[in-house]
Amino acid sequence: AVKAGVLRAAEAGARRPAICVAQGLPSADEVADADYSRWVEVALLAALDASYVTLVVREHRQSTGTTELEKLESIDLVAMDGSVPADELDRAVQRASAIETGRRLAVDMGYGDAQRMTPYNCALAIRDAVKGVSGITYEETKDLDVIKREYPLLYNSARASFSEPSTWPCVVKLEYRSPAPAEVQEHLYLVGKGVTYDTGGITLKIGAAMRGMSRDKLGACGVAGFALATALVQERRVNLSCILAFERNSIGPNALLPDEVVVSRAGVRVLINDTDAEGRLVMTDPVAECRERIMAARAQGDSKPAAIYTAATLTGHVIRAYGWYGATVANGPARKGGFDRRLAVSGLAYGDPFENSIMR
Repeated sequence: AVKAGVLRAAEAGARRPAICVAQGLPSADEVADADYSRWVEVALLAALDASYVTLVVREHRQSTGTTELEKLESIDLVAMDGSVPADELDRAVQRASAIETGRRLAVDMGYGDAQRMTPYNCALAIRDAVKGVSGITYEETKDLDVIKREYPLLYNSARASFSEPSTWPCVVKLEYRSPAPAEVQEHLYLVGKGVTYDTGGITLKIGAAMRGMSRDKLGACGVAGFALATALVQERRVNLSCILAFERNSIGPNALLPDEVVVSRAGVRVLINDTDAEGRLVMTDPVAECRERIMAARAQGDSKPAAIYTAATLTGHVIRAYGWYGATVANGPARKGGFDRRLAVSGLAYGDPFENSIMR
């Protein structure tokens, strides 16, 4: 409703709309997963989404000398009759601002066209976004020999892209550390699928199935945005380790072939049946690395809870089951620990439904 109202105001010529808050924020003892319990942030995020202009359009406007890069100049938030204390309103604004900053990084990359957001350009965008943000560090791996040794499945999936250096694969690592180590309750390991364009490889996508495959990197883009937002709010209860695997699944003389057998980082032999199932190839070796790091931490006496999440546009399952909603597919231990339920709870609180699927 807020987005529709802001868009209508913008169409009428408004450049500085105001959102009026007419009731108090939810109290701490309200049900944690109540729908829209973060309704102030939801309203702000909706208004910011209404103002958003894609990276491709913004850069075109800049190139033509257009100064209006957003639909709005500002958004005012007004608490009617003191319904919300100023400090609570400030915290809501700060959270919404951090989330929106992370979201914009994700969508700028994810919806940037395939040539604008190559693997290296995605890495550059992330590096620039996190530069100077407290608590977060950036590392990239571009050397093909290193990728071949450390991430052999990613390397082989990306082989057809080696003929053009601008489309070579790369791996980005983001580390976030809480400003209060004693308050950390868990360490999350996040692996993102960053296929900047997916032709399907030798198992070529036919007809119109290739249209939109520049968005096959949104898993990695979302992880980058989440890490940035976490750092901006200076979350005290969690540490993050993120591995983002970027590649272009191209087609060419050196492309990966069905019937090949490739050995993974973990030493497992992988038979290739379908080169259009590249998402699991680009993420498997980073997942193995995360497991190695967790086991090494355990050996050194670190007993903090840890979990590995993968984020990917594995749309075949989700669209068939749920349409355009996101979904978790949890394994047994994750389901037992309620990790999938936690995402659903957060989705309800922020008005962004997230479905829980089950591996069968």
